[in-house]
Amino acid sequence: MLKLISFAALGLGLAGCVPSEHPSYLVAAADPAMGARPPAYSSITAGVRGYDVVDPLDWRELNRRVAPGADSERDDSDDAARRGR
Repeated sequence: MLKLISFAALGLGLAGCVPSEHPSYLVAAADPAMGARPPAYSSITAGVRGYDVVDPLDWRELNRRVAPGADSERDDSDDAARRGR
């Protein structure tokens, strides 16, 4: 019986901490005065890139292409002689 009374007192004490109003971020969606963006058409395939099958390429050249500040005409490696330059 003592445990029941202590749980009831704890519940009443915690109930006093509950806010009386709903937070504004929960009620904002139900506000009719709030403006909303009209729905617009967007294609399903918008932003999709095609990834076709390609032949294998030289990994050194691929690394140079994606490197920051890449200079495609830089001939400072040993594969320049292999390409015939």
